[in-house]
Amino acid sequence: MKKFFKALAVLILIGHVFALLIYAGIIPMELFTGLHLPEAGRIAELILRIRESEEAASPAPPLTEEEKEDKEETAEAAAVSPTEALREEEKDDAGEDPAQADAIQIVLSENLPEITEADLYDLTEVLIDAGALKAVDGRGEDRSDRIVCELAADIEDPGHFTAVFSVQRENGQIERGPSADMRVELTEPFLAFREEEVTLTAGEEYDPARNILICMDVDGTVLTEFVAMDGYLDLDQPGDYELRFYIYSRVNGSSASRTMTVHVAED
Repeated sequence: MKKFFKALAVLILIGHVFALLIYAGIIPMELFTGLHLPEAGRIAELILRIRESEEAASPAPPLTEEEKEDKEETAEAAAVSPTEALREEEKDDAGEDPAQADAIQIVLSENLPEITEADLYDLTEVLIDAGALKAVDGRGEDRSDRIVCELAADIEDPGHFTAVFSVQRENGQIERGPSADMRVELTEPFLAFREEEVTLTAGEEYDPARNILICMDVDGTVLTEFVAMDGYLDLDQPGDYELRFYIYSRVNGSSASRTMTVHVAED
């Protein structure tokens, strides 16, 4: 009986020795688990679980500079918005950036032709025909037909006008372009509209006088009581109406007139 317990103690001791050798990494786990030592096998499994837990809890080694750069590039690529990704895809397919192709640039010459009083009413067309004004998109196509001119008069300096040009892109966005300063000798009062044509809905309230942009005498005086309107406008009845405005000078007795069109559409 004593021999049996001695033999058992020796086996347990051997198992513990093998377990310590396994924990230290001297003996591979695969070699030991193939032995028929029940006690040592249970200890080996326990050691294996402890080592796995230690590896999971141990902090990751610091990243190298190359690994940091790769991680930042991956994060930047993941941060690209769906719109930008779609734009890049369209750019790759068509060979161009749609946003850049849709952009329109207004080009205004530094040397403008001599502008007369009559030219102010069709300034955009005058400058385009003279080759002093044009608009092109990102594809190089001419978009001069989209140029809009906003004219302003300096009442403190009669005859001094400023024109600001803008253009509307296909997406509806308005892009303001360059401006031009001109000096014109006025021989008659000047009258300009905000819009030559106005579209309304039947029943909508509208004051045609609000469409007057500039109304000034030859000396720069703003005229109000010297304006008359001729024409018929029924805001409740769909149709096209022409209204003619007359302006009279207090300086030299001259006059000028301009016509605007009002389109009244059905509600």
